Amino acid sequence: MNSKESKRIVRVYNKVARALVEFETLWQMAWSRSVEASKAGLQAALVVRHPRTGKLFVNLDHEILQLIREAKCLQRIQVDIPESARMVLLQEDKFKEYHA
Repeated sequence: MNSKESKRIVRVYNKVARALVEFETLWQMAWSRSVEASKAGLQAALVVRHPRTGKLFVNLDHEILQLIREAKCLQRIQVDIPESARMVLLQEDKFKEYHA
């Protein structure tokens, strides 16, 4: 490989690397904002009565379970997660017990 071609390959590599880092940063910021929206599901009543049958059922927002899965994955790859996501993650067993 000649020097000119090597420099071109390095430039392309660096351009792709910058794009990936920027994408990762934007994605993480968007995910952090979505955590707050998902947490809103925690404000709903946990047990509700079905309007037609009158039976009681657990009203757990599935976004909470998704938030837990995503937060666990991000922690595994050592990405900082917002404190609010960490608090939900600490209560994982309780939420999964309610959902079961």
